[in-house]
Amino acid sequence: MQNRELQKKRRFNIRYIPLYVLYAAACTFFLIKLVNVQITGTDRYVKTMSMTHEREVTVQSMRGEIYDRNGVPLAINDYSQSLMLDYASLPTSDKELNGSLASLVSVIKDFGYETETVMPVTGTYPHIEYDEEALKTQTGKNRMYKFLTYHNIKTGVKCLDLYEEILKEYALLDENGEHIYDTFTEDQIVRIRYGLDVTNFAPDNPYRLVSDIDLKLATAVLESGSKGAYLKKEYTRTYGVPGVGSNVIGRIGKIPADKMDEYLAKGYAYDAVIGLDGAEAAFEEYLRGENGITVYVEDDYGNILDSYVKKEPVPGKNVYLTIDIELQAAAEKALEKQIKSIVAEARALGVENSGEKADSGALTVFSAKTGQVLALASYPTYDLSTFSEDYGSLASNPAKPLFDRAVSGTYQPGSTFKLATTVAGLMSRTITEFTRINDTGKYTYYKDYQPSCWRRGGHGELELIDAIGASCNYYFYETGRLTGIETLNKYCRQLGLGEYTGIELPESKGILAGPEYKETIGQRWNPGDTLQAAIGQSDNSFTPIQLSSYIAAAVNGGTRYKATILLKTCTYSGSDEQKNAPQILGEVEIDENTADCVKRGMKRSKELTSSTKYYKFPIGTKTGTAQTSQTNNNAVLVAFAPYDDPEITLSCVIENGASGVNAAAPVLDTISFYFGLDRDGNALNTAED
Repeated sequence: MQNRELQKKRRFNIRYIPLYVLYAAACTFFLIKLVNVQITGTDRYVKTMSMTHEREVTVQSMRGEIYDRNGVPLAINDYSQSLMLDYASLPTSDKELNGSLASLVSVIKDFGYETETVMPVTGTYPHIEYDEEALKTQTGKNRMYKFLTYHNIKTGVKCLDLYEEILKEYALLDENGEHIYDTFTEDQIVRIRYGLDVTNFAPDNPYRLVSDIDLKLATAVLESGSKGAYLKKEYTRTYGVPGVGSNVIGRIGKIPADKMDEYLAKGYAYDAVIGLDGAEAAFEEYLRGENGITVYVEDDYGNILDSYVKKEPVPGKNVYLTIDIELQAAAEKALEKQIKSIVAEARALGVENSGEKADSGALTVFSAKTGQVLALASYPTYDLSTFSEDYGSLASNPAKPLFDRAVSGTYQPGSTFKLATTVAGLMSRTITEFTRINDTGKYTYYKDYQPSCWRRGGHGELELIDAIGASCNYYFYETGRLTGIETLNKYCRQLGLGEYTGIELPESKGILAGPEYKETIGQRWNPGDTLQAAIGQSDNSFTPIQLSSYIAAAVNGGTRYKATILLKTCTYSGSDEQKNAPQILGEVEIDENTADCVKRGMKRSKELTSSTKYYKFPIGTKTGTAQTSQTNNNAVLVAFAPYDDPEITLSCVIENGASGVNAAAPVLDTISFYFGLDRDGNALNTAED
């Protein structure tokens, strides 16, 4: 019985032997496989992995947008896609590179697009010649020199000879010297490869083939499988109120060559878009976002196997300006209208030097209580939305529409300076508001220099307020002489004349006439210079924004605010609002009576001046006629409103405007628009009005 049980167990164990063998074989197989992968198969593993590579593509961040003080969009983003060439994944052999470019060129052509080119050559082979206009630019010259040097080609080579040399250099001819591609494709390949050679094509500086492509072309490019090509999402600017405030908003564009090192050191990419001027440049630190990075995993055939976001892009901040774009538009319109009117009337009169040469000017509106700039009109101006197309005519226009006269133009202030002389005379106790000076017509204190008042025969005896109203030169010759140039300029500096206003745009400092300036130009200050300086002549030269700032300090009780066009910033989504608080640059030594005298003097001037006397709204103005040559005068006017509680100050300069009264109309029109008045300064009573 026991033996039979033992025999059964043996037979059972024998049946499991094949299973044991199979199990052992499987273990052995996986062990060998493991060893092979971990040790002996290392090279094969590495070889397999080397068949793929990663390509990093910059994801452009959204640039912050620009709005006016009321939230009106001024410069906002518009989404687009561009076709780019990537340095790392573009074929390196001539044959593969030419083939890949030929494929792209065919697709681009089929969808009606053209590749962008920087090659200064017109026509197609063999009917080609240099583009002389392109080679006149410094960039064009530098690129051509770089190309010739890189390919060891002598300078001065004829265009056709250069092209044939390029065909050989780029392997676009077969072994028999025959052209491999058709004329169009060959020409496109040459132009693209020229661009790759001269535009710092590198891993961090991709090459742009076509900008702003549509979905159809984008899809076709992806389906073509062309090596090195990829799509880049970009954001371009569109303008909410085209043609208005262009000098304030400013342009964006590629980094200028002479500033490349500076921006690269700040972490910008070669192909980064920056603010070039205006608010775009002034607030670059806010508007600039942080680019992201997407990584594409590709095989050796250029097929995308995987992708992941290495760094998310961070959009820039939105910027709100202090500018009221509707007021800006009204100021620009009023300024343009008046300049054209001056010219038309002068030509109709047929009187020489009566304004027929007027062609440019500026008008500024400044908050007397905060320093915020509400409008900066400069004429002639331009349209940001058509800037590229218009650049040639804009750059060649002798009236210089690209020059911002409101902050960079400097002009003699003429009689508007007499208000500064008033402040200096009163505060130094040289005069009082009741000081009477007898204007006999010619000022004869000095034997060798005896200037005359503008009114032949003089004004007779005048007190200060009437002297301001009548703009009596004689009165201010005497006040300036008695006050002295040192004391006069002490108060002028406090008022901001010849000093930067602090505005974020590039501004001129201007010139405050005096011994210090004369010394810088190697000349001597004479007593007669003080007389001229006291009435706004001599070397005095200020910007329109300085004039508005100076009047604000004189009528608001002596506070000189920093001029600013920045109201606030916030994140792209509208959160985390940061307001720009008013900043005080300095306090003017001015008492209440002095400020009151300035206001009353400007009120009297408004009442006595033909172009302002009938304006009903209570304001103060002061005209100035600044002589620029023996035959031409600039028209200048400063103003504040309303009279009882000055809220805004304004300045207007019209180059070759003949007389200060000619600068009044655009100022009055702008005040009317700001306060909701009709052209005569009366309150509007109905919605229809």
